Amino acid sequence: MSIDQRQSVRIESEQFISYKLFDEEKRVCEEGMALARDISRGGVLIENRTPFDVDAEVEMTIALKNDVIKTKGIVRNVKEADPTTYLIGIQFVEISENELDLLRKEFPNIS
Repeated sequence: MSIDQRQSVRIESEQFISYKLFDEEKRVCEEGMALARDISRGGVLIENRTPFDVDAEVEMTIALKNDVIKTKGIVRNVKEADPTTYLIGIQFVEISENELDLLRKEFPNIS
């Protein structure tokens, strides 16, 4: 799924995200912080200094103004923005209704 194939409305954002990236054997292979560039009810586009493998699993904690959202996702695409910056599209595969409500509260235009 490319970024353009998303069916949800994308909202520009600048949320900090802490993440754990998993390898094929479900072991944590990287942990760090990234910056969300846009977010929707179906996923998030993050900016990071290192690329992720497509189809890798990611656990994320997304900082909102007054809350945090914990979710899991799958890396769907990676684009090099410049030699030290990558744009990584992650599809949510596990997000609770409560977390979706928090997301809608923060971004009312997300349907």
